[in-house]
Amino acid sequence: MSLNRRSFLKGSGALAGAACVGVPLPVIAAAASAATEKTAADGGVKYVNTTCVHCVNFCGQRIKVEDGVIRVVYPNPDIAEYYNHGICPKGGAGPFNTYNPYRIKAPLRRTNPKKGPHEDPGWKEISWDEALTEIADKLKTIKADDPRKLVWHHGHGKYLIGDQFPKAWCAAFGTPNVVHRTTTCEAARHVADELTWGYHGFLPDLEHTNLLLNFGASFYEAEQWARWLDHASIDAMARGMKMVSIEPRLSQTGAKAAQWIPIRPGTDAAMLLAMAKVLNDEGLIDEEFLQTYTNAPQLVASDGHILTDDASGEPLVWDTVTSKATPLVDGVVPALKGTYGKSQARTAYQVLIDSLAEATPEHAEQLTGVSAAAIRDLAIEFGRAAMIGSTTVIDGHKIRYRPVAIHTFRGLAAKEFGVQNWRAGQIVMMLVGAQDAVGGLGLHHVYNKPAYFEAAKCEYPPNRVDLQESVYFPHATHNVCQQVAYTLLDPKAFGLPYVPEMQIFYATNRAFSTADALKQFEGYAKTYNVVIDLVLTETASMADIVLPDLSYLESWHFAPTRWTPNSGHKAIRQPLVNAYNIPLDAWGTMWELAKRVGFQKEYVEGMNKQWKTKKVTFDPTKEYTPKEAVAVLWEDATGTPLDYAIEHGFKGKHVDTEHRYLEGVEKQFKGPGKPKMKLYADQLVGSYNTIAKTVKEHQIKNLDLAYYKTALSPLPLKEHAIPTPHKNAEDYPIYLMTYKRMYRNQAGNTALNPILNALGDSDSNFVLINPVLANELGVGEGEEVRIETRVGEAQGKARITEGIRPDVVAVSYSYGHFSPGFPDYAKKGIWINQALELHPDVISGMNSFNDTKCKVVKA
Repeated sequence: MSLNRRSFLKGSGALAGAACVGVPLPVIAAAASAATEKTAADGGVKYVNTTCVHCVNFCGQRIKVEDGVIRVVYPNPDIAEYYNHGICPKGGAGPFNTYNPYRIKAPLRRTNPKKGPHEDPGWKEISWDEALTEIADKLKTIKADDPRKLVWHHGHGKYLIGDQFPKAWCAAFGTPNVVHRTTTCEAARHVADELTWGYHGFLPDLEHTNLLLNFGASFYEAEQWARWLDHASIDAMARGMKMVSIEPRLSQTGAKAAQWIPIRPGTDAAMLLAMAKVLNDEGLIDEEFLQTYTNAPQLVASDGHILTDDASGEPLVWDTVTSKATPLVDGVVPALKGTYGKSQARTAYQVLIDSLAEATPEHAEQLTGVSAAAIRDLAIEFGRAAMIGSTTVIDGHKIRYRPVAIHTFRGLAAKEFGVQNWRAGQIVMMLVGAQDAVGGLGLHHVYNKPAYFEAAKCEYPPNRVDLQESVYFPHATHNVCQQVAYTLLDPKAFGLPYVPEMQIFYATNRAFSTADALKQFEGYAKTYNVVIDLVLTETASMADIVLPDLSYLESWHFAPTRWTPNSGHKAIRQPLVNAYNIPLDAWGTMWELAKRVGFQKEYVEGMNKQWKTKKVTFDPTKEYTPKEAVAVLWEDATGTPLDYAIEHGFKGKHVDTEHRYLEGVEKQFKGPGKPKMKLYADQLVGSYNTIAKTVKEHQIKNLDLAYYKTALSPLPLKEHAIPTPHKNAEDYPIYLMTYKRMYRNQAGNTALNPILNALGDSDSNFVLINPVLANELGVGEGEEVRIETRVGEAQGKARITEGIRPDVVAVSYSYGHFSPGFPDYAKKGIWINQALELHPDVISGMNSFNDTKCKVVKA
């Protein structure tokens, strides 16, 4: 059965006749009108405070509800001093997702056994009991056999209910296979942080920053923390802060910057290493910070390991007072540079200096396309602006003052060597001592997990289907979402000791969203699949059973939030309507399945463990509604009754100066007897050695040790600025990159929103081409071009602009949908993912979205 517009709208009453796709306001007006009869339990007007979850900014919202119908979405003004001042178009248009006539309104069963990206599933509507019974029976069989044969995926679903619930549910079931989307987002950035300072998450201290180098983060469009970074950076620039944007495409953020440096995609490490060399050569180095807070003085043996004391196991430094190798204790003055002892051990900082010998601005120019003079000037400006050695006094506390910061998101992370890209950025920050300094880069939960400073376990055979923390992705602490499909195609090739049989996808359009995306569909065809979602995405078309979900304006949840350097808050989401009388959201579905399969008690115990409840906990003998579950989490986290959250939507607090600047690197790393920030990531040396041993012992054939040794270098290298396509795709002269626009998310539901699709050219995307390249190709504005790569091709309209390098084309992702469950107006644009090569960062598992090379021809 082909799911056309008529058949899908059947049963939605007055809404069906009025859903005039392409006429935005009548659509949502008709939907709201139809829903009035169902939901108008309370007459009159009320305003409800809740939390948006269209993206991962989690903005506070104040929503006008009139006669039981959502009418207007405003920002919650009370939250402005803690996080967002305004909301984005997705948040403002959010009610359409609730009233969307193309929503999944009842469980569906597949009738066509053949699965593929363009197959018609032949959906048949079934009852909730029928659907839950079939799913529960499958789960019982798998649980009795080998629970690992179940794989749970969530993308945006993590933020809809919090991934603590899926983790608890899967642990109670017995499967380790809970897979999030972070490797299509920013996983490499997180892992680089973890290897360097023991946890992840950072923000520039914009209240005091004077120079901000932004490597590809587009926080005036759509990135994490965008709705704080936008107004905070505007305020900072009004105060006098200079922002420099380093990116191949002139983004909205770059357009507001004082300077745009158009760098070639995938080559950022070369520029950052050249900056590090210039800082060292010019003497713009915070030696005290390096000696006191980092492992720069520690002695490195010829095999790459840090030398340790035989008795204590503590790292050794060269004491300039006694002229001998010793642990760093009181009275020791460690050498920062040099080679010492009979073993000719070098300090870690000396190893860095030596590794930078060829990383000159001139060498970087060849790779990056940025002039050596520009790189040298920027490095010197950065070093001088850091005001090395200066302090300031805030609230009576004397604190290091380094008003410079480097910020990034996917710009440095979405690369084959994403971890090393951002490690290079962190090293530049360490050289001037700017981490956790006033005006520098504020770090989050420093040294929260000391295990990140240890070599990886490099598991083999792998226990997880995504190969997380296995010999293949040793430090992939945030799952490896795209790998699941590849493993399913040949589990034995990766040593997996079982063959997965069932997958559950919650609020993720994973098959559509990764690089080399067609491979995802091949893998997903191998299993029995359940999808829980709002709309019939491309991933849903691979399902055997599809279950509806409630929208974020129809459900109770303890909402995730975003901290800032000076504040934090807790929040909830609360239901305003139930437009189609859907009885269960994903949380309720999980609860019901746990009961039917017989692990509800274990699930509830796991909920306490995952959420780390203390004062208020879940009772394993009790039944919980979604609202009651939220009450437990809210009251445990805040100590206030749920009524407060219902009225206000959130509870905020400001961070005092001591916690803001003195609880991080100052407390964790400063001085003798403390662990040290990893300028030199020696744990990667240990990880590689384990990998090499494991490969030899098990005769693993699909792992290139020479490649892994380069990738797992303890210091970023110039080789990390040369991704595989740059070396091997010799017949493809143009660099291809992706980016994100404000109007779409990866989940797929925003593509159906006609309000978002009516904002200028927001309903489609295009191929950004510089006029120089366009002239060479004979291509004019709006003409069709075809992008050809080594793995696929994509076609779309050209957009001619000076805001991109002449050797680069750029296409935004989350367009070009082809699901049979989507209306035609939601299918416009280019699905660029099918043409992207995948060379995942082997340290973190991160997707390589910005390394592909291509040909561009006039279509």
